[in-house]
Amino acid sequence: WSGVYNAGLALTLTCPPFYRWLGLNVPAPLWGWLIAGFLAYTSVTLILASRDLRHRASFVYWESILRYIAALLLIPAGLFGDLGLIAVPLGLGDLAIGLVYMFGLPKELGLSHSALLCDRSN
Repeated sequence: WSGVYNAGLALTLTCPPFYRWLGLNVPAPLWGWLIAGFLAYTSVTLILASRDLRHRASFVYWESILRYIAALLLIPAGLFGDLGLIAVPLGLGDLAIGLVYMFGLPKELGLSHSALLCDRSN
């Protein structure tokens, strides 16, 4: 479902009037489109990984690190920058998803963090 969430975010970021209506202030449409492309790629990656999670879990595990980076950028930019307060709940959502990925995958699949990090899930 987080892949579908990413796809929704990607679509949102391709339409400046819509994301501005939501309260998100991306400085230039180019940046929104660039991030939308990145989100579209991660969306496809997550959706494909979910079809065979045992063998593709490392992609999801690495996505947790991307989620942490997004949270580290979005929360302060929403609170102290010009991005808009909507960035704060988005960043908190990324943090929550990252935690679920990083700590849920090893528990659910019975794999170590290092196995997931180094793609040794077989």
